[in-house]
Amino acid sequence: MKDLSKYVSVAYRRTQMFYTEQLKELGVSSGQFMFIVCICENVAQTQDELSQRLIIDKSTVAKILSQLETDGYITKTINSNDRRACSIFPTDKAVAIYPKILEIKDEWHNKMTENFSDIERDVFEKLMVKVMENSINNCK
Repeated sequence: MKDLSKYVSVAYRRTQMFYTEQLKELGVSSGQFMFIVCICENVAQTQDELSQRLIIDKSTVAKILSQLETDGYITKTINSNDRRACSIFPTDKAVAIYPKILEIKDEWHNKMTENFSDIERDVFEKLMVKVMENSINNCK
């Protein structure tokens, strides 16, 4: 496994390149699209919940949400359960591009695993979940 870091790094960089190119026509960056997906799939979640779901630190989440709000992809309202928190809602603009974002995401997943059998895809996904969990547990 001497080159594992290289493989992860190359896959990440190529993923970012693909998303940057494909999302350009939608006016969304590779750093923003997962936020739109998560917000469309979890309407009215708080910023803390979003941070936990995406496993991204709160300050980065705040920055991206500010950009998305300025660009008209989200709105925030005071959370009914916790007046100190805001609930996040997708706008019609976000909902309109959500299906296209999912298509782009599926296209990349298919390209990354194009020579895999169904069993290999399933095993690969399960192994990647373990890699993610190990990365989280070993680098706080």
